[in-house]
Formats: sequence, structure tokens, C-alpha cells
Amino acid sequence: MSASGSRDALTGLRFLAALHVVVFHFGGVWFENLPGALQAISACGYASVGLFYVLSGFVLAYNYLTPEGGVKAEPRSFWAARLARVYPVYALALVLLAPTVIQGSLEANTLPVAAAKLLLGGLSALLLVHAWLPPVALYWNPPGWSVSVEAFFYAVFPFAAPWLGRLRRGQLWGAMGGFWVLGLLPSLVYLGLQVDGGLNVLKFNPLLRLPEFLMGLVLGRLFLGESPSPRHSGALLAPAAAVLLLGAFAASASIPFELLHNALLAPAFAALVYGLARGGGALGWVLSRPLLLRLGEASYALYILQYPVWKASQALAEAVAPWVDFRAPKPLFAVYLGLLVGLSWLTYRWFEMPMRSWGRKRLQGWVARGAPQTPSASPGTP
Repeated sequence: MSASGSRDALTGLRFLAALHVVVFHFGGVWFENLPGALQAISACGYASVGLFYVLSGFVLAYNYLTPEGGVKAEPRSFWAARLARVYPVYALALVLLAPTVIQGSLEANTLPVAAAKLLLGGLSALLLVHAWLPPVALYWNPPGWSVSVEAFFYAVFPFAAPWLGRLRRGQLWGAMGGFWVLGLLPSLVYLGLQVDGGLNVLKFNPLLRLPEFLMGLVLGRLFLGESPSPRHSGALLAPAAAVLLLGAFAASASIPFELLHNALLAPAFAALVYGLARGGGALGWVLSRPLLLRLGEASYALYILQYPVWKASQALAEAVAPWVDFRAPKPLFAVYLGLLVGLSWLTYRWFEMPMRSWGRKRLQGWVARGAPQTPSASPGTP
């Protein structure tokens, strides 16, 4: 498989990971009468968020590091590109959910309390810092907490990447193992101490999810440092990692939630990403098919719009009930999923891409002001 085909497989993988999260949130009813293993797979979609973190680190390393470990972009250029990439659709979801959130807050609280919650929740969500504040991490658009975590990763990347770039291959493997231990440690401490209120900190705090992202960075650095035609293909590694992950998902009811939510599966995610980047064999071929590629390109919109579209689907079901009644859980989810997939593609094509270009142009001045200044040539210098 070509290099572009390998990247296409990773794009297709993004769709499946996003779909796993959506099924976890809204589609469990479709699995309630199926074998227990399939129910467990549908009920542990939260674990796939960790795949996004590992994959994010890998892709950023691939795009912004040289094979020698140098960084290709200045920090401001990098931050502008990431902001233009993630913020427009993220802000769109906040706007779409605003009426529901405001109405719900006013109905559940006195006016002063509602105003305080709306101010804190809205402002922290707009600034992408709500994951640091567990009481409001899920307040406005619940999936948006992971974007807040990613924003922290983006802030860290220009400083972590040069340090990782200087490590030798053996040190990189040591760093990979060390980051995994660091990712597991908070969960193990929580399981031992059971601190009141600690679970939400464990789940959402960006600092505690950073090791998963750093594992992805190390993985990307290792990938770039290999020869263009390595002896070991990903044809076996990717399917083996996929089978391991499916087995872990199927057994998720027997695994402590805290470990499965944070970092436990990060090495398997890393093996899957690495194997697909190395070709992935038959699995890589399937994931790089045009349909999955298109769905993968729209996977961010699918992920971040899942709650607004759910609210819209419920409203639509009520509105058309006198003629077509799909308010029951199973048909409602079927209609919802079709709408979500279609609207996510339209959003990607007609909103996300144009707004990404517009945002990068708008940020060019800020980027230029932070660029290193080249000394002017003296009059006698050719």
C-alpha cells in the first residue's frame, strides 16, 4: 500500500472510532437483545476516545516532524493551523445547542444560579478550558470535553516535539513505556484510594490524558525514523491489534472502568495505528476504501455534532409523529444515525473546509508577527 493509502486507512479508522462513541451515547438499544459480548462492545465506546489521542499525536508527528526529529513549523503557525481546523465546527455545535442549554438551565435553577452556570459553562467552553473544570466539563456540548483536552495537547506540542526529536531510538521505546505507566498511574491511585469527586478529574483532566498523546508522538517519531521500505509490514500487526482491541471491548464489563477509560488500551491503539501506517494488509485496504475515506474526513463533524443532531432528531420525531411515528428508541436511532452521517458530510464539505481556509487567512497576521525576523542585508551585500 502506498504512503497515501496508509494515511487513508487512518482516516477511515477515525470514522469507526467516532461511530463507536456515537453508538455508546445513543445506540445501545440496538444491542440490548444481542449476545453479551456485542452489548459490551457497544457499551464501552468511551474507550475509543483514547484512540483519538494516540492517533492525534501520531498524525501531528508525521505532519510536523522531520525524520531527524526537527520541527517543521513555528509555534504560532502550528497553533493557527490547529485552531482553524477544530474551532469552527466546535463553535457551530455550541451555537446549535445554546437554546436547549439555556432553556434547561433556566427551568432547573433560579435565575441567578442559571446565569452563573451559563456564564461559567459557556465562557469555559468557548475558551476550550472546560475539561479543567469537572462540574462543567459536560455542561454545554458533552463530547466537547475531549476537544478541550486536545487544545491542551496542541499547546504542549511545540515544546514536547523538539525534546522527543532529540531522543535516540532506544530512548524512544523507553519513553513509550514510561508514558504508558504515567497514563495508568492516576487510575491505579484512584482505584486504591477512591477519592470523593476524583473520578471526574480522572476522566476529564487534560494533564492526566497527556501520556496517551505523547505515546502517539513517540510512535510518529519512531515511524519517521524508519527506512522507507521496512522489513516488517503492518499486514499482520494491524489485524492482530484490531482483534486484541475487539477482545478487550467484548470483555469490558470485567475490566475496571477507570483503566479502560484512561490509557489501558493505549499500546494496542498504538499497534493498530502503526500497523495501518505500515500498510495494514487487508484491514488497511478495507479502511482506505473511498466510502470510509469520505466518512473519515467528516468524522470530526460527526463526533462534535452528535448531540445537536440528536436533539434535532427528537424534535423531528415529535413534529412528524401524526404522519410517521419513529419516536420508539430503535427507529429513532436509525433515523438519527442517517441524519448524523449525512449532515456531518455536508458540514465538512460546505462549512468546515471553507471556514478552515478562512480562519487560516485571518490568523496570518498574528502568525507573521511571531515569526523570527531575518536580519536585513547591508547595502553592499549581494
